Amino acid sequence: MLHGAGGGTAWDMKEFASVAHKRGYSIWLPSLPGYGTKPSDLIDVTLDDWLTEAREGAERLLKSCDTVAVVGHSVGGLLALVLAADGNNVSRVIAWAAPWRINSVLLSLLPVLTKLPIARKIIPKHVPVEVPSHIKNMGWVGYEWLPISLGFIILAAVKRLHASVNKVTCAAFIAQGTKDKVIHKSSAQDIFERIPGSDKDIYFIKGGSHALMQDSCKAHLFQRTLEFIERSDIP
Repeated sequence: MLHGAGGGTAWDMKEFASVAHKRGYSIWLPSLPGYGTKPSDLIDVTLDDWLTEAREGAERLLKSCDTVAVVGHSVGGLLALVLAADGNNVSRVIAWAAPWRINSVLLSLLPVLTKLPIARKIIPKHVPVEVPSHIKNMGWVGYEWLPISLGFIILAAVKRLHASVNKVTCAAFIAQGTKDKVIHKSSAQDIFERIPGSDKDIYFIKGGSHALMQDSCKAHLFQRTLEFIERSDIP
C-alpha cells in the first residue's frame, strides 16, 4: 500500500490495511522516503527513490505470497500504476484519487516560474498542509508543511504515468470522489480509458473528497476494493 504526497504518512492507509489484514492478506505499508521524519528530508528525494521503495516492497511480499496487489492513494496511486506498467509481477493495481491532471495553477507553472529570476524570488520555499479538522481529530499523522520542490516529483510522476499507462496489463481498479478538488474531475476516466484490456473497473464515489479513505464513504470503498482484488474471473 502506498500513501500520497500531501503531507500524510502510512497513517493515511492504516485503516484499510487493518481491514485487509483481518481478511487474511499480508500487508506492506511503508512511509515513502522523506516522510515520517521531518519535512526538509523531502528536499533531496526523487521519484526513483519512491519507485524503488515500492518495487522492493512488492519483491519482499512475493517471497512469501503467490501474487501481489498494489493499492495507492493520490500520488501513491500514480506509483502503483507505474509499478504495474513496469511489470514487477503485479497481479492487481488499485488507484484511489490518482491524478491525471492536478488542480493547481502553481504546480502546473512551477517548471516555468523557477526558470525566471524574478519569479524565483517570490515563489514560496514551502507550502502549508491543510488537513480537515475531522481528519486531524481521527489522529492524523503527517507534516504541517511541504517543500515546494516536492512539486517537481509530483509532476514527474504524472509525466511517467502519461508515458506508461498503456503498458498496464494487469487488472486495474480506479476510484475517484465526485467532490475531489485536488485532482481534475476527469482524472479517473482519463486513466481508465488509457489502460488496455478489459480486466478493469472504475468507481465514482458520490460526494467523495480527495481523502477517500477517511470519508464517510470509506466502508464502501474498502469493500469494492477487496471485491475487486478477490474477483475469480480475473487471472
